[in-house]
Amino acid sequence: MEVKDKIMYHYHKLGLYDDIWQEGNEIVVDNNFNSYYGKIIDKFSTGVRCTNGIFSLDRVIDEYIDKVGLENVDLNTIEDLLKCSSLIIKNINIYNRELMLEKYRKENNLNLPSRLNSIWLADKESLNFWKKQVREYRKIVLFRVSITGNLFKSSDSFIPNDELTTKEMYNVSSKYWNPVFNEDDLCKAEYLFQGKVKVLEKINK
Repeated sequence: MEVKDKIMYHYHKLGLYDDIWQEGNEIVVDNNFNSYYGKIIDKFSTGVRCTNGIFSLDRVIDEYIDKVGLENVDLNTIEDLLKCSSLIIKNINIYNRELMLEKYRKENNLNLPSRLNSIWLADKESLNFWKKQVREYRKIVLFRVSITGNLFKSSDSFIPNDELTTKEMYNVSSKYWNPVFNEDDLCKAEYLFQGKVKVLEKINK
């Protein structure tokens, strides 16, 4: 829906667009804006950095098995490989999910703002939920903003489960882009926005 001078809230993760997230600034969010998930899609790779270059994780593991044998691999190396594996699996899940959500949007709801080229906003009712979701990040700042442009309301409740196949993710994406809310869904509401954002106030100074 189109909104004008609507007051909303944004949790900003420090390290991404810090220069524009300053009180008094006006930010233009359009199809050239690359969101957090947009950056993951653009930069996604199963490669891991080793001392002599970047290789796929399965190649690295296979070389350890072939040349060293798992029984001879030290615990630090095993820990590093597990951490790399966990991160890659997490990013694969995000990659598949966001591609299917975007594919469904393009094919069925093209007028709605893309998750890959939008910013996320919250209302007063969902602030506490999102505060809990972002608390794993130590450097988070909450801003109060005024927005004018295209605003879409959905809920974290409708995000496809990571355990689904890509086909199943695509099918259930309809719930995200055509939301029917109950009370619990509204407590987890998330908003996608494209347009002009006026940064009014940094709340947790």
